[in-house]
Formats: sequence, C-alpha cells, structure tokens
Amino acid sequence: MARKYRRFSPAQGATICIVGLLLGAVAWQLAIALTQYGLLLQVLLLLFAWFSFWFFVHDLTHHIVGKLGGIRFQYYFLGRSAIRKLRLPLVSRIMERVPVLVLKVDMGSFAKASPRARRWMHASGAMASMILPWIIVPSSFMIRPLWVGILFTLLVLGNVLFTLYFSPKTGDIYRARTVRG
Repeated sequence: MARKYRRFSPAQGATICIVGLLLGAVAWQLAIALTQYGLLLQVLLLLFAWFSFWFFVHDLTHHIVGKLGGIRFQYYFLGRSAIRKLRLPLVSRIMERVPVLVLKVDMGSFAKASPRARRWMHASGAMASMILPWIIVPSSFMIRPLWVGILFTLLVLGNVLFTLYFSPKTGDIYRARTVRG
C-alpha cells in the first residue's frame, strides 16, 4: 500500500526551511550567550543549530538553485531519505521511519533546463548540507571544555565524509552525475 504524505506548496516548503534555519541561528547564538545555564543546555542548543543548518538548507538550496536554472517545483512533501537505500543495518532502519522534507521537481521544466542547471540543482543540496554546518565549529570551541569543540568538529567532518562517500552511490551527487546532455 502506498503511503500518502503531507504536501506543502513551494512557498510553504521554502518558508518551513527558512524558519528552520532562523531557529537554528537563534539556537546557535543562545548556545554562545547562555553560559550561566550550563554546559548541557549549550550543547543541546548547538546540536539543534547543527541539525537545522544541515537539514533545512538542503531542500531550500535545491529550490533556489533550481529556480535560478529555470527549474520549477510542484510541491514539498514529507517523504523518505535516499539514505535508506544504502542497506546499512542501523542507518537504513532509522531512515525508513524518519520523515524528511522532499522537493518534487516539475519534470517539464526540468527537461527544458540545461544539463548544467540540472546538475547544479541536484548537487546543490548536498553541497550546502556539507558546508553550512561548519559555521558552528568556531563557536563550539568558545564553549568550554575543549571536548565540545572537538565533538562538533567531528560531527561536521563526519557529515562531510558520509555525504562524500554515500551521496555518489544513491543521493544528490549520484543524481547530478547521471544527468545526460
């Protein structure tokens, strides 16, 4: 039986992404400012910021880069990540159950866009999700003890390595590489 997922207009989906990024920015700044409330709160706020900068920038970047390349989108929806196709025991099982925000491409405009625009649209989400989270690393070293900075450096670096290894197999980089033309 096919699952029915909640759909959002392109404007609604982009707004969700922007709000998510803004909440991440607020959490990031609060993590730096709220030193009197303890290390646990600061780390949790930075984790939320990292997640927001990793997750919400992804589809928003696809949307913006696609629009610039003449690609339209039908809607956003809650779907499943391509990571589940990797058949990694724990990761695939988790990603089977965790909904992610997905952007549905208008195939008519996609077909008319240049191959270069299509490649950039596909690759842009992975690129943004690898780059933007680095913004919190310097701040994480401002929070003492040193292990906090090391933890977030490893988290961001782990994301980059995971994406560079697995995205060419099933994700955005794979789709960018398979564009013909």
